[in-house]
Amino acid sequence: GALVSQQPRRAFSKSGASVTIECRALDFQASSMFWYRQFPKRGLVLMATSNVGTNATYEQGYTKDKFPISHPDLTFSSLTVTRVDPADSSLYFCGARDTALGRDQRPRQESW
Repeated sequence: GALVSQQPRRAFSKSGASVTIECRALDFQASSMFWYRQFPKRGLVLMATSNVGTNATYEQGYTKDKFPISHPDLTFSSLTVTRVDPADSSLYFCGARDTALGRDQRPRQESW
């Protein structure tokens, strides 16, 4: 299977600061990356989808201003949580799609 690495594993921040989460596709090329968050005792919620070199597409309730995403190449994407406040406390996950295989990957993921 495909392997995705996410860093940092955990992050703590003061209110008003920013936190950036990096996602790397380690053994495949990921033209699409997906950013999710998970609230306690709930399922994953898709925040946004990013494709290499284009602007991310955000789901309802999520914006570029609050959660800017970078996806400059086939192995890297980052999500920044800006102006952090207590409501942003959550597990964040990235996932990736290898278009060469034409199917979603089920990578091992790390949370923070």
